[in-house]
Amino acid sequence: MIFRRLAQNLREQNWTAITIEFVLLVVGVFLGIQVANWNDERRERAQAELWRKQIIADLAQNLRDLEGRQDYNRQALAFGETALAALEAPEPPTGDAVWDVVLGAFQAGQIWPYRLTGPSYREVQNAGGLALIGSELAQARLAYLYDVSAHDFELISGGLPKYRALIRERMPWPIQNHIWDSDCQASNGRQGLRQNDDEFQLVRCVPPQDQALLQQALDRLRADVEVQQALRGRLSQLKVSVASTGRLMERVQAVKETMP
Repeated sequence: MIFRRLAQNLREQNWTAITIEFVLLVVGVFLGIQVANWNDERRERAQAELWRKQIIADLAQNLRDLEGRQDYNRQALAFGETALAALEAPEPPTGDAVWDVVLGAFQAGQIWPYRLTGPSYREVQNAGGLALIGSELAQARLAYLYDVSAHDFELISGGLPKYRALIRERMPWPIQNHIWDSDCQASNGRQGLRQNDDEFQLVRCVPPQDQALLQQALDRLRADVEVQQALRGRLSQLKVSVASTGRLMERVQAVKETMP
């Protein structure tokens, strides 16, 4: 309608009306553009806030998972140190200590694989929205965490250690079966990375009834130089992994602090 009035005013050369109509047209277009921009900005802010919360939730979950894996590796390290000390001692252990050594040798080979992931970060990165979710410092720390630290952590963790396969080859099957059936790796009830995925801890479970078999296993382990060498390597790997996990947790916490 405004265009018809403008055309009529032009024919009548009503310059006052033409000016008013033109101003109204320009103001209307300007306001329409502003409203559209405001709606776009509002949607963008809402999406950015959703992404930010999702990334923070991922970081919090990373911290919980890393803490669980660190505790698990500390437990494996403690078991392994007990076993190695007795295997290398001049005199063999006796009594309840026999089970501590045999169990410790096996528990040192236990692993709980973990890979640092950031699904929300990857989603935002693929959508080109990293500039919306935090400061330049936060963006830089997120990139370093998921693109550099995650890769370094996987290398240090070492994957499947040689010792794991070796101790399973050497350990009598009835003892291994007892370990699996006796909750020597018990759930602590704390939820892990995925829903309904509990975290685990290594514990001293009850020994098997067959003391002769335990003594036989101990004697073989004390005489097996290859197992002892591999166990030393495993303990070194666990020690480094525990320290590396602690440093990675510090990096995750630092990223969280830049995204309040």
